[in-house]
Amino acid sequence: MSKMNYSEHIHALTLKIDDIFQSSVDSTGLLAEKIAHCLSAHPQPGPEALLETGVKAAIQPIIKLTLDENPYCSGAGVASHIESTASVGEYWVLEWWYKKDNGLKQVSLDLDQSTQQRLDFRTFAWFQTPIAEGKPYIHGPYVDYICNTSLTLTVAVPVRVAGNVLGVAALDILVSRIEEELLPLCANEKVVLTNLEGRIIFSSNPRLRIGELFTGEAQQRAYQNSYAALYWL
Repeated sequence: MSKMNYSEHIHALTLKIDDIFQSSVDSTGLLAEKIAHCLSAHPQPGPEALLETGVKAAIQPIIKLTLDENPYCSGAGVASHIESTASVGEYWVLEWWYKKDNGLKQVSLDLDQSTQQRLDFRTFAWFQTPIAEGKPYIHGPYVDYICNTSLTLTVAVPVRVAGNVLGVAALDILVSRIEEELLPLCANEKVVLTNLEGRIIFSSNPRLRIGELFTGEAQQRAYQNSYAALYWL
């Protein structure tokens, strides 16, 4: 491949990669801000407020707007954990909506605590890490058994009210959606996109599977941003 064609391919791929990741982080950050604004208006802003019908009714249009405006995401919402007290038992909150059949549908896990209590969000990296680090985090690729049973990246941002983290706003990107966007830009070239831990997110080489660890020391790293690295094979 000529140097000019190589540069053109890399430029097109990196522009699209940056758009997918940065627009998704921006969308999730804005979702977190809007949810925090809703909660801050509550007389007792805390995770328990997410259980109230009025608060849910205010948050749901914000989640739906995120799904409508971001072309890459398949699902979005907010997750929180409420510690048990003398009067209230431990509770997991998941207000989640996803795209289906040209419309939006709500995940019903929040209606079934017996199911949700087996899915402790505190054990999931997309919940733990942004809260611990206080900044956006992208987890995956992994198979999302909670919502879509597909290979997924989850973008998560802490929801803060008055300095307290009340949960995370999150957004899902299907790996298949990333493939749809990147594969046409590869032509006949072999490239691999990984997260910063080396897990393969996208590959135009059928021998390299999504989720596998990629050893790229001997390969040409064409590009890296804050969330992913692109290798030219």
